[in-house]
Amino acid sequence: MKNISDVTALIVDSGLFIPLAVRMAQSCKRLLYWSPDCRGFPSLRQGAIGDGFENVERVIEFWNEIDEIDLFIFPDIGQSELQLHLEKMGKAVWGSRRGDKLELGREYFMRRLGQMGLNVPKFEVLIGLEALREHLREVEDVYIKVSRWRGDFETMHWRSWAMDNGWLDMEAVNFGPLQNTIHFLVFEAIDTDIEIGGDTYCVDGAWPNLMLNGVEGKDKTYFAAVTKQTEMPEQLQEIMDAVSTELEQVRYRNQISFEDRVKDGEHWWNDATQRGGMPSSASQYRLWENFPEIVWAGANGELVEPEPRHMFSIECQITAKCEKDTWITVELDPQLIEHCAFSYCGFIDGCYVFPPDEIHQGELGWFVVTGNDPSELLQEAKDLADLLPDQLNADVESLASVIKEIETMDKSGIPFGGDKQLPEPAEVL
Repeated sequence: MKNISDVTALIVDSGLFIPLAVRMAQSCKRLLYWSPDCRGFPSLRQGAIGDGFENVERVIEFWNEIDEIDLFIFPDIGQSELQLHLEKMGKAVWGSRRGDKLELGREYFMRRLGQMGLNVPKFEVLIGLEALREHLREVEDVYIKVSRWRGDFETMHWRSWAMDNGWLDMEAVNFGPLQNTIHFLVFEAIDTDIEIGGDTYCVDGAWPNLMLNGVEGKDKTYFAAVTKQTEMPEQLQEIMDAVSTELEQVRYRNQISFEDRVKDGEHWWNDATQRGGMPSSASQYRLWENFPEIVWAGANGELVEPEPRHMFSIECQITAKCEKDTWITVELDPQLIEHCAFSYCGFIDGCYVFPPDEIHQGELGWFVVTGNDPSELLQEAKDLADLLPDQLNADVESLASVIKEIETMDKSGIPFGGDKQLPEPAEVL
């Protein structure tokens, strides 16, 4: 197997994993970036994504260079058949392959949970928006999800008919004449303050000895501790043991994240994230000194242990106020560049450029800092966040709720961070 410095790699990505391309380009001989565009006519908005980054070559097509490419990287779900075809051609492929079905097919995922001996949350399947509307008239405090069409719809917390019935009219416009073909999954709420998370990678069903024990403030913040696999919360170890066989069968070689809700000694694996998690991926790129080697070896079926640079990580989502159909242009203080992991953007004339909200909707990426002392790390995050330009915000304050959740976990016997003292929630504010 070649040294990573002699490897030509191609990343296949729609824009979410630009930070991975930047990270891999630091070690590979040559790094190509291909963002498939399936429209009838090419779009400049799509074409700008991934363009202009140092040592990242954006390509329109890759087949004419296939003999030169050693490594194909598919960090996201999708494109499983292309991955298998390239593998048959003898290429090294880092990707989920058909393991992405656990994320794309929520009904399939629910069936597999039961077959794996894990708890299955209570839910109902409603086919069509009309059936969903009738069902929700007398229902309160449930969560609604769909399979496959997650670019159109993500999780919705339905509070009551009085508060949320207008949302159904919005979805009728969203799904149009196909609204009554959609499979909606309606889940009963699990009333708990504890949601634990694990973020790592898997090679043919095998797990590294070190991974991230991460707690997320939903879509806002993330606090993670490098943890031995054998010292991860026992609930996550149970999930990893249960899913290993399936991942081995599909030759899963990719990052993977777990979210698990815990209540009264029971736990429920929420959603399968069969790719690099958002947040957590930026932390792994920064924490694992040998991340490019992990990918290259893993694509060849070899599990390489991570070499941690630090033991803790904080991520905060970076958002911007933006108008519909306008571009965002961002120039950063040089101190911030290594700490900002932006998605769906290009880099032009020293600035990050984000196409209109068809792509980013004001959520630009993740701000990440790593270190060995949690309190010092928090202070560094606050100090660096203050350097963001006026139009951007990193929600560091939301870490207060994450620290409170970690305290609740600790009282419930769920470990986090070893013997290191965590900052108080008041320190965040």
